[in-house]
Amino acid sequence: MLNPYEVLGITPGASDEEIKKAYRTLSRKYHPDANVSNPNKAAAEEKFKQVQQAYDQIMKEKQQNYSYGGNRTYGGYSSRNGSESIELKAASNYIAARHYTEALNVLETVNFADRGARWYYYSAIANMGIGNNVTARQHIAQAVQLEPSNMEYRQFMQHLEFGGTWYQSMGQGYERPYAGTGSWCLSMLFLNLMCNCCCRPC
Repeated sequence: MLNPYEVLGITPGASDEEIKKAYRTLSRKYHPDANVSNPNKAAAEEKFKQVQQAYDQIMKEKQQNYSYGGNRTYGGYSSRNGSESIELKAASNYIAARHYTEALNVLETVNFADRGARWYYYSAIANMGIGNNVTARQHIAQAVQLEPSNMEYRQFMQHLEFGGTWYQSMGQGYERPYAGTGSWCLSMLFLNLMCNCCCRPC
């Protein structure tokens, strides 16, 4: 899947006006009516379609973000993108749409010195989404190390350590699996495993 921002030639932090301006400019340039005598009109028509799809995708993601009031949840994980950088907001939008590779591409543009706990948290989610569970565990551990009091990070780390496969295959439709009884069930499961190991007769 093409990066919609690259198709329109804009950055993820572009304003609505900048997005519309880029869309109008490219639509006029590649519109079939403007390329009737163009020997490469098939390529122009394909580009025109890409521009339409890119614009639709960006505006849909923006609309979803606004409808959540800047504090959305995806797959059980929340995004407080009101105080986040442009790159982290873009990454959270991609994760919400389950475009994990695109999220990682955006995250890679952040300077190493600027990568805080939230960066590692999003990276962990995106890496889990594409099956890189080893990297996901390393990055969520780094997030917890940077912000040890953040329960959101600690719960996700528990999920990776104890329930990754089940959640990926069965739990994607559920909102915030660790709220309420979820964390209690996880704790009981862990205690049960410990009892089986410790109390087994030699």
